[in-house]
Amino acid sequence: MFFSIPIFLMITFSISVTNAISKTEKPKISINGSGLKIPRIVSLKNSLTYMRSGPGKEFPVKFEFKQKGHPLKIIAEYNNWRKVVTFNNISGWIHTQLLSSSRTGLITETTFLKKIPSSSGNSLAKLLPNLLINIKKCNVNWCKVEIIKKKVFIGWIKRDAIWGSIEINLL
Repeated sequence: MFFSIPIFLMITFSISVTNAISKTEKPKISINGSGLKIPRIVSLKNSLTYMRSGPGKEFPVKFEFKQKGHPLKIIAEYNNWRKVVTFNNISGWIHTQLLSSSRTGLITETTFLKKIPSSSGNSLAKLLPNLLINIKKCNVNWCKVEIIKKKVFIGWIKRDAIWGSIEINLL
């Protein structure tokens, strides 16, 4: 009986300390990852890419992308797998070999491609939502972009009309 009280107190103390520590630790968003900033924007290398439900080929395909350059936001890392989220909030895992650091974005609202970074500047084209663009550089309010269709268009778009521009460093 004499030994059971100190043992009981030690067990109680260790359980309460463990609970206190586990409640204060933030969950890890990177396990053996790249060490790069999270979240960040990446794009797809290939025109056909599978998003999986977990970090490995043994996990089922959750979604299929068919657009090279499509932008994704990395929200977590596990070894060579990246948990990503789309503009439409679809999330899943993609292997790093299928991702590129090329800066792309999606137009979120009908907007105009401007010759200069100013609302009063001449418009070069009307851009519709979900249009894929290449982002060249951004300042606080505007991004210089490239759009490749039958012709190449280069101009400026308001930064808040581009999904994928928020995490880009200012130049």
